[in-house]
Amino acid sequence: MRPFLKVLILVSTLVLAHTAHADWQLTQNSSVSYVSIKNNAIAEHNAFSGVTGGLADNGLLTVSIDLSSLETGVDIRNQRMRDVFFEVIDYPEAVVTAQLNDQELAHVASGTPLVTTKTVSVSLHGVTVQAEAQVLAVSVGDRVWVSTLQPILISAGDFGLGEGVSALQALAGLNAIAGVVPVSVDLRLQQR
Repeated sequence: MRPFLKVLILVSTLVLAHTAHADWQLTQNSSVSYVSIKNNAIAEHNAFSGVTGGLADNGLLTVSIDLSSLETGVDIRNQRMRDVFFEVIDYPEAVVTAQLNDQELAHVASGTPLVTTKTVSVSLHGVTVQAEAQVLAVSVGDRVWVSTLQPILISAGDFGLGEGVSALQALAGLNAIAGVVPVSVDLRLQQR
């Protein structure tokens, strides 16, 4: 093998390894959203604007969601969700973590889309629950996009929030509010 080619391969490998193990930070364009269902017929889109975190060089993805940043489209509903349901005074954020291995990091760094199912830990309201997430990760230059391919189903009861659902239902005068919601994640990361 020619010396130039050997050097080129070595440099390419080092660049790829550096990219695979570089820290990545979530940008302001990242979002976490869900759909709530009331009276068994009315679906409403809700989204959190305060999504921060990143992907560390050891492959640990950490996403912090500021629960007070929830936007439901109705001011009184925003307030009730913050105060009655999430109890943001005591539980201001939700934290989601997932671990990527070296092979997955290298795959993403190569620019080839990665489709995988990851176990994620969701910490909310003082409780941590494991969930499965099917995600797509794609990198272009110094940016990585990670999105759920199908929503993650989150149950209020798993986090001790069943009473909060009942309280919201009573406050709003509704016949029903679904206790399970589909959550979608769209993360935009930029290399630090």
